[in-house]
Amino acid sequence: MPHRHNRQIGAMGTWTGSLPSVSVGRIRQWWGQPDHYHWLSAYLSYRHVRGFTRKMMGVIVVVLGSVPALMLFSPEGPASTSGRALSLVVTALCAAIATMWFTRWPSKGESVAFAMMSTVSIAAVVLMWPNPLIGLLGCITFAALAGYVAFFHSSLHLVIVLTTAALVTVDCAVQIALAGDAYLAVVAFLMVAVGVLAVPFSAQVLVHLLGDDALQSDTDPLTGLRNRRGFYRSVRELIDTAPAESATYLTVAMIDLDEFKQINDTRGHAAGDRLLVAVGTSLQRATRGRAVVARVGGEEFLVAEVTAQDGADGRAEEFRRAVASTSWGVTASVGVACSVLESADGATREVLEELVHAADTAMYEAKRSGGNQCRRAEPPHASPA
Repeated sequence: MPHRHNRQIGAMGTWTGSLPSVSVGRIRQWWGQPDHYHWLSAYLSYRHVRGFTRKMMGVIVVVLGSVPALMLFSPEGPASTSGRALSLVVTALCAAIATMWFTRWPSKGESVAFAMMSTVSIAAVVLMWPNPLIGLLGCITFAALAGYVAFFHSSLHLVIVLTTAALVTVDCAVQIALAGDAYLAVVAFLMVAVGVLAVPFSAQVLVHLLGDDALQSDTDPLTGLRNRRGFYRSVRELIDTAPAESATYLTVAMIDLDEFKQINDTRGHAAGDRLLVAVGTSLQRATRGRAVVARVGGEEFLVAEVTAQDGADGRAEEFRRAVASTSWGVTASVGVACSVLESADGATREVLEELVHAADTAMYEAKRSGGNQCRRAEPPHASPA
């Protein structure tokens, strides 16, 4: 009998490998997913629903924090002095966390701390209740927390929450079984497990799909840079995540290639496309880390940088030289505008649009003056909202 290789060939292509290796690959892909916190925060802000989300999270935390306090008055609540004291501590902790949600959007670190403290608090409260069936009912709370973590944070954080939920749920189920009702223990465990697992994994699938759609809708397919829509989203995220001491100024540069139509007419559109890619790469290299580079028109590029000092004039000249340094011999007209940031939350879309408009006006002034020049616009007078 001839040796059979572990390979199947079909009409749609070739597949090599075994099912276990595919499964391991899927697990590794899931485990290696990046944290979603920054881009989801920016997306909520862009859609003007971050304030509503904050308030909703605050209400949820208040409701959950009231549970251990109310259980103090129930016959099924904690009987020991330490258990009652722990209930009060958890309620006070929830009040502090709710205050944070009601007043501002947390940083990524604060959000992770919230998730981990909530995990420990839920486990502690559930385990100190004398009735394990009531404890299983409390385990459903892990579903809401796991859903939040699945939306905003990494697979590692989700595994921590789900592992804790599994251990607590199993403990309660074992206590019910030892009390003489194994069937009730199994039924209760399965009902809680389905709820706790279904919510976070559904959330991760949704976030993955949203991420793919957002990436496609925000990206210029030719250069791989942000498009205009992605530019506004990315700049807001850039500002929100910048350390306060290095987020004093926002500089926006509009860069328009000189005589680009002539290149298309003489060398062809394929050559023009290669030129645009080369310019985009050169502009990316000219930025200094905390920046967003976008292609927003046929031959127009936008660059936004958050800096600690106003260096707009020098940055405009560097962008002009970056374009001229390509091997295509092309030049660019550059307009730049700079504004002081009062705070991260103050940098609204309206202020950014004012900067873009000012830089665009300055760019056209440079172009009318002969091109291959830089012009600086007066800072916009719009007040941050």
